[in-house]
Amino acid sequence: MVRTARAAIRTIVLVPLFFFYTLAQAAHVLRIGKRNRNSPKIERVLQTWSRLFLQIPPIEMTVEGREHVDPGARYVVVSNHISNFDIPVLFRAIPTPIRFLAKKELYKIPLFGPGMDVAGIVKVDRGGVRSSREAISEAARETYQRGYSLLVFAEGTRSRNGEMTDFRTGAVRIARDNEADLLPVVVSGSFDINPPGSKLIYPGRVRVKILPPIPSANIEPADIHEVTDQIRSDMGKVYDELRSTAY
Repeated sequence: MVRTARAAIRTIVLVPLFFFYTLAQAAHVLRIGKRNRNSPKIERVLQTWSRLFLQIPPIEMTVEGREHVDPGARYVVVSNHISNFDIPVLFRAIPTPIRFLAKKELYKIPLFGPGMDVAGIVKVDRGGVRSSREAISEAARETYQRGYSLLVFAEGTRSRNGEMTDFRTGAVRIARDNEADLLPVVVSGSFDINPPGSKLIYPGRVRVKILPPIPSANIEPADIHEVTDQIRSDMGKVYDELRSTAY
């Protein structure tokens, strides 16, 4: 009861405040972008935004495997997706700038949408005339040119029960099309912080494990499904391990 009451207070007070803070930061990004869309100040804004977002519940986070990341390389980051907090978690966990795929509906929000565009967030229009793959690959190339890695949630949507579902082939295809290495990343613990259907945000602990990169240079079209399934298998084992061991 006490835990629920505390969660309710933090949710009711902090979430609206953070929403207006987000709009203010989006406006700040727009101002920076008018002078220089590639300014490092934009990344600093996103990092600060992510850090404050994780303080709402709050979230205690540990990260393993940062040594696998070359800060100068550009990856397709392949992650599971179990919570609305996964994006700020990954922004803070991965030691290289990342950008993610966002539904076009988010771009309709005043300030927020234009701010995401300037920051390099990739808009996905699944109902567009061109194929999603073509549009995303083009956006990915621009993302890499701006010095960012691209985050792809391999399941395509957020888990409704905390289990890792089958992976789509999009991440492997994007990596192969752009000659970028794949970087598997497993997130555990964030599901219980804001379970699907719950309006409350609870404090919690999140574990992130970054696996060694997978080169995409030698992946043939016929092997894409097999590579995707292997990544899913490897990440699934790590996910089960993280959930079953003590924090």
